[in-house]
Amino acid sequence: MRTTPIICILLVLSFSLRAQTSAKEFSVAVTVKPVHSLVAGIMKGAGEPSLIMSTGASPHHYSLRPSERRALARASLIFWVGPELETFMPRMLDSIGPTSTNVALIEAKGLLRLPARTVHQHPKAQSRTDPHIWLSADNAHIMVDTIADELIHLDAVHADTYEANRRRLHQHISETDGQIQRKLSGKTSDFLSYHDAYQYFEKAYGLNNAGFVSSGEEISPSAKYVHELRDTIQQKQLHCLFYEAPNRPALVDTLTHGLAVEALELDAMGIRYEPGENAWFEIMNKLAETYNSCL
Repeated sequence: MRTTPIICILLVLSFSLRAQTSAKEFSVAVTVKPVHSLVAGIMKGAGEPSLIMSTGASPHHYSLRPSERRALARASLIFWVGPELETFMPRMLDSIGPTSTNVALIEAKGLLRLPARTVHQHPKAQSRTDPHIWLSADNAHIMVDTIADELIHLDAVHADTYEANRRRLHQHISETDGQIQRKLSGKTSDFLSYHDAYQYFEKAYGLNNAGFVSSGEEISPSAKYVHELRDTIQQKQLHCLFYEAPNRPALVDTLTHGLAVEALELDAMGIRYEPGENAWFEIMNKLAETYNSCL
């Protein structure tokens, strides 16, 4: 009878240690910075997700480093956009097997999915989805809910924290969306973009894209197409051409030579920003600022 209290104490300590170990072992990995930003916001106060792609390399042709492979293999939960963006992920997920839960946010219920645009339209174009889904505030709201639901399901001990952060992020996203709507209201001038990565943002804020140099498939546009774009610039009297960070393509100078066109950098992936909760908001605000400065 005297040993009963000791046994009870040992059982309590055992359960406590197992709970602590479980909490320590739970880890989250996120492929790209804009999604990592939203996940970091939901996890604030409960943990920090790992960012896999911390460099400025394109996710379309990314080659994982050994340390990044290990981080994905160790993760309890992986958030990514989808095979349309991170082309390396399906093979990686097959290699690590069912040791973790992975969530392709492009499949989230209720998400706006726009068909990818191509320079030369063909039947396959409509079957592909533009993967830059985070450049819509409405999509960001849906992603936040999907992220929070998955975290609560797998890490219920922090459910209250995740719920509070969910509400806080929804409010911040709505405020940012309203500010951008007001800033870009009435911006109806046509423009060109180099890489077609911004149609979610364009659709959300009523911007008029008159054409683009590359949709991602056409790596080297033909001389004929470049000539057609220069004609478009002159005929429509366009004065804005937006290109993707971090490098200004040499073709930008060819397109704008002798024409009154301003070339400005956009950054859909958040290459210029530090990882963390603020990155998504910095991406959206900077896009609005850049479009506003030229249109």
